[in-house]
Amino acid sequence: MDLSLIDSFVKVADARSISAAARLHRLPKSTLSHRIRQLEDQFGVELFVREGHNLHVTDAGSELLLHARRIQASYDDASTAMAEIRHGVAGTLRVGSTGEFGTTITSELLYAFRQQYPQVVLDVVFLTTHQPFADVTEMALDGVFHWGEPSDVDYISRRLATASYGLYASPAYLAHHGTPQVPDDLSEHRGLVFRQPIRPQSWYLAKDKRSDVSILAPATCLANDYWTLKYFAVAGEGIAYLPGFFVETECQSNLLVPVLPDWRSPETAINLIYSRRRHVSRRFRAFIEFCIEFYREREHEQVPRYYVEKVKREEPRR
Repeated sequence: MDLSLIDSFVKVADARSISAAARLHRLPKSTLSHRIRQLEDQFGVELFVREGHNLHVTDAGSELLLHARRIQASYDDASTAMAEIRHGVAGTLRVGSTGEFGTTITSELLYAFRQQYPQVVLDVVFLTTHQPFADVTEMALDGVFHWGEPSDVDYISRRLATASYGLYASPAYLAHHGTPQVPDDLSEHRGLVFRQPIRPQSWYLAKDKRSDVSILAPATCLANDYWTLKYFAVAGEGIAYLPGFFVETECQSNLLVPVLPDWRSPETAINLIYSRRRHVSRRFRAFIEFCIEFYREREHEQVPRYYVEKVKREEPRR
């Protein structure tokens, strides 16, 4: 089978448009159209159906797409193996990241990895928190940064670090509304609350093994995006329940301070997971070891980080 046909089919399926795929990959539209027709003629089935301005894969197209991604992954593994023989650690590294915190740690880690292994090309996919692992397998990712332990036994898990949630607010908010002294005081404060798919996220806090509470604070802002909640917290709009690593820079800059610092959630693992069934390349083995060492020495790494900055407004000139 001509791999260029498979490659073109995947490009069009991902873009849901021949025109969009042509623009994105700088290929002639006529070439992509011709290759799709070749595949349809070869298999005797329609691979796409048009709905409005978009193309959607048919049942036959969906089945072919599963195999096409595996073919691409196998070809990439073979190409990488040959490249590694010539150049060492090289090739394309496909990494996924779950959760809403990808740009906080994942981006800085990947940047640092690229500085050490410039022959590696990064292909990063940010996944939804509840995305099935079947979808991860279909995307042929080398590995995934995952919050918590994987439920699928087909995955190997390497623990990189642990993290816990705590409560954070700006000094300005606390100066105006007072600082809670015990969890019961939170009912009198403004909550910046994460909205889960079914219900708002409760603030689960424990002081020790014998003292724990689950609080659903009165919310003045609900959002299914932690960056939005952190922004509102820095702006002085209320108290937010966020992981400690997510607010490191803001706390160092005194834009946020811990509230009830003795009360935090239990530790949750941050893992790098990968399939037991897929060949582990030299490139990915190097990445695993790099990730473990990076998290061990993260405080000493001088790499760009994302954070919320509070910009002071200038008084208008008179």
